[in-house]
Amino acid sequence: MMNRLTIAIAVAGWALYGFSVLMPRSSGADPQAEIARLRQVAETAGADRDALAAELVRFKEGNRDLQHVQNRIAATTQELKHLEYLRSRISGEIDVMRPQPSKAPSQAVAPPESSILSDAAGAGPSKDEIGYAQQALTALGFGPLKADGVFGPGTRRAVEAFQQARGLPVTGKLEAATLRAIQNSHVAVQP
Repeated sequence: MMNRLTIAIAVAGWALYGFSVLMPRSSGADPQAEIARLRQVAETAGADRDALAAELVRFKEGNRDLQHVQNRIAATTQELKHLEYLRSRISGEIDVMRPQPSKAPSQAVAPPESSILSDAAGAGPSKDEIGYAQQALTALGFGPLKADGVFGPGTRRAVEAFQQARGLPVTGKLEAATLRAIQNSHVAVQP
């Protein structure tokens, strides 16, 4: 900002110097006329300096407005992150509170062996596969999920977190590679 003003003043000074050097001097020139001409040149340079100073003030005010907008964007981004966190917590709680199909409380969902290890092209995971994955993901610490076989938003986020933690492509989908990784991880942590 100050550099622009300094540069403008330097250019004006060099212009005055060049003008004075290139101006033809007559031997009989009137010193009073020369002084008047130099005053006029100095007034023009002063007006240019004032115009540049006013431009600098406008630039600083615009920069303050830009900084204010940037601060508001940063605050809004933080608020959005917090709202996303709250949304994921609420979705997880909804998944936990969703009614389950009736089964004995101590009965654990067994891994559907054939469907986890098979790669049915185009077929999505079965309800049993989803239920097993939900139970395994909960046991592995990827969320409080009910093993109801319904692939909801909480299950999708848990799958994404698992995929990211295991270095798998993060798709949020329960494809065969992810199911195998969940099964292998779950079997490894079971006593």
